[in-house]
Amino acid sequence: MSLHLALNPHFLLEALASIIATGLYFHLRRQAGRTPFPLETIFWLICGTLFGAWLGSKLVVLLESLTRPLSDDFWLRLIAGGKSTIGAILGGWAGIELVKRRLQLRTQTGEFFVYPLAVGTAIARLGCFATGLEDQTHGIATGLPWGVDFGDGVARHPTQLYEVAFVLLLAVGLHRCAQRRGWEHGALFRHYVTGYLAFRLAVEFLKPREIWLPGLSVTQVVCAAAVAWLWWRRAPEPRRGD
Repeated sequence: MSLHLALNPHFLLEALASIIATGLYFHLRRQAGRTPFPLETIFWLICGTLFGAWLGSKLVVLLESLTRPLSDDFWLRLIAGGKSTIGAILGGWAGIELVKRRLQLRTQTGEFFVYPLAVGTAIARLGCFATGLEDQTHGIATGLPWGVDFGDGVARHPTQLYEVAFVLLLAVGLHRCAQRRGWEHGALFRHYVTGYLAFRLAVEFLKPREIWLPGLSVTQVVCAAAVAWLWWRRAPEPRRGD
């Protein structure tokens, strides 16, 4: 008797993305010669990041759900599986900043998150691509030669692969800019998040979406609001050593 175990590629690659991203973060800190945080500080930073990411992700999904009637099991499904990458990034960032403020920790941590976040996002999106229509991250129909048929006979924009290419190119490009311009610690992460939000605002036009405000989905409104806030809060970029 043979036992067949079907693994969900989204779940598998998302777990792999988390493991690789975490390992890459600590590797980059060690490589840069940064003083390791005390174990208790690491614990609270991880808790703040994870809880913030979880809460932010759920809040964006909740906003998206307000555009349609709620099912009887909505709250259970929201807690168990509702996720938003945009909400997770913004919520995780807010969570770690609140913990740093509570611990009076002035050390910049953002610069070491850029490559782990880009690599983790890329791996997770490959899982979305492998899952197909069920994942609901596919694009709208297209006549372009690289359109992908996910099994329903319709060639669609592989928006997951667009995102994979974008986040990796963005991380590499910003890293080189930071080296040339001597950005302060933390500026690299702010630029990465701003670039990613702008990309998601644009690429959502290539996906099936439910309009929330004129011409925009909930995800696009959140991205636009976050980009506007980051632009408003921007400050002159002091060079290291100035």
